[in-house]
Amino acid sequence: MSEPTLRFHTVPLRKADGVLGVAVMDRPKALNALDHGMIRELLRIIEAVENDTAIKGLWIESSTEKAFCAGGDVRDVTNNGKAGGLTDLTNSADYLADEYLLDVWLRRSSKPIFAWGDGYIMGGGMGVFQGADVRFVTEHSNLAMPEVRIGFVPDCGGSWFLNRVPNGLGVCLAMSGTAVAAADSCWLNLADWLLPRAEKTEVFDTVLSLNYSSKEAALSDIGTVLHHATSESPQKGPWEENGARLGNSVRHQPPIKVWYTMLVWNREVPELFDGLDQASPGAAMVAGYQHQRAKYQNLTQAVLQEHDLAMRLLSDGEWCEGVRALLVDKDKNPKWRFKVVEEVTPDWIHAMLAPIKRTHEHPLAEKLSDKGLLHDHYKKKDFR
Repeated sequence: MSEPTLRFHTVPLRKADGVLGVAVMDRPKALNALDHGMIRELLRIIEAVENDTAIKGLWIESSTEKAFCAGGDVRDVTNNGKAGGLTDLTNSADYLADEYLLDVWLRRSSKPIFAWGDGYIMGGGMGVFQGADVRFVTEHSNLAMPEVRIGFVPDCGGSWFLNRVPNGLGVCLAMSGTAVAAADSCWLNLADWLLPRAEKTEVFDTVLSLNYSSKEAALSDIGTVLHHATSESPQKGPWEENGARLGNSVRHQPPIKVWYTMLVWNREVPELFDGLDQASPGAAMVAGYQHQRAKYQNLTQAVLQEHDLAMRLLSDGEWCEGVRALLVDKDKNPKWRFKVVEEVTPDWIHAMLAPIKRTHEHPLAEKLSDKGLLHDHYKKKDFR
């Protein structure tokens, strides 16, 4: 029998009746890559938190300091990087529908959610992390949506939350797959508070001592406490240092021009786009167009489109090839469909972005509908 990969317990609150739920991702050898079992268990936890009046909030963390969560279990989704792409999408469609349901449900929770994001936070891990109301990072945190480097595009709501990055810089993060360090993650609106790893216990105690008369009261309370307890770092990361100028150079530009701009910046400020040449040219272009398309969409619309995109790129084989080269065979020599962005054809981009015609309800829409999450209503959190 396999060991559990996620643990859940509750801790009594300090100043109020009730408890705080604590979910601990515990798959350290895989850096907490989300397999389907972990996703289903997190779904059960969020449902329990929602339905149990004694549980006033949820804290999510990792059992290892190396990673909060380094992504989804893409080997499973791509059938271990099957050559030529997938013909049977049943398993992949169900896995991704559950993963995206989790990302939406976390954001829609009626209880406050806190995420201690130490170490790597990438891909599917970012989906979970961005769903939290309060996103803590440490000096060791590293955040990325690196999907284009395995032939895919930012998902788990990435096309939605990267559109909330300041200065229009989300398109650069989407198309390059680059990672950002902790200080820049706060400036880029991908995290809320940068705190020393050594202060985790103190922060957790603070969360236990909040006013839980309502979700709004708890969030206001922790904002007040941390505002007084922290100070702004005098050091700027490369994104904060260069963000305004970079943003001006990519704003309102088509993806191909964004790519050329990143190439220029990569020569001048290489720490911004380390490993830019690792991206699939085709996936980078599709990521750029999906990012533009999602700009005025709500989260639900974005994840439904991301699910269709996943099915297209799995059938096409681009995503499978990226996983084969980087994670299965590990030869780091993917045979991308297009060698350079100039070769990426408009017809192929349009084919990848086209909605999938189904005889039955969209698998993700069905799951969202079952939980009452299909239709987005105005919530202040949507504009974070």
